[in-house]
Amino acid sequence: MTARLALVAVVVACGPPATIAPGPARPLPPPREITVDTTPKARPRMMPPEVYLRAYLTWFGGLAPLDVQQRARGRQLFDAWDDYLAALGLPDYRIDLPRQTQSNALMIAALGRLGEALCVRAAEHDLHGPGAGGHPPPREDRVVFAFDAIAGSTAAQFAERFDVLHRTFLGYPAALAPSERTRRYYALFTRIAGDHAARPGHPAGKLLTADETAWAAVCTALIQHPEAGLY
Repeated sequence: MTARLALVAVVVACGPPATIAPGPARPLPPPREITVDTTPKARPRMMPPEVYLRAYLTWFGGLAPLDVQQRARGRQLFDAWDDYLAALGLPDYRIDLPRQTQSNALMIAALGRLGEALCVRAAEHDLHGPGAGGHPPPREDRVVFAFDAIAGSTAAQFAERFDVLHRTFLGYPAALAPSERTRRYYALFTRIAGDHAARPGHPAGKLLTADETAWAAVCTALIQHPEAGLY
């Protein structure tokens, strides 16, 4: 049996070579571009606190830190920088307190508190004017609200003024934002204005009208928007 298998193998090996008939040419498949997503896959993070403080100082008139402290004080909205530096994550070398390396809820709350205080004071300066029945300064002398507040603003009137704040805090026109953003902020504006109009004895009503208070709330919401502070 082994001899027969060897004989068959020799015959097959010595036979004529097998030939493969050429077939029709086939076109190559079209090239495809593969897009590689190189964006970082991480949750939004906060920037260093110095970036926020510099932005606040610039937004509200290019003030020095002590001037911001003086402007933000009043009606128990802000105390002193020493009370907030540790919450903002800044180091305090007097007591050997290191810089915080990770953001936390307390840091976000402290920045939001500062933004709220500055928005309220800016509304008092730009929209209401000094005193209980003061007159607002000219538009070129205003810090944030470079427009005139209209009592009972319509959606179109609100959108025109909201675009001014949107460009200030987020850096681009509101028309380029998601379509529902202006509508949502207008709902916030009307709700705050309605609540404060119904409660004339509220402390905010002593200096700001209902619409001025609503604009201060819109300013606070924009300054705390993720696009303004996260990357």
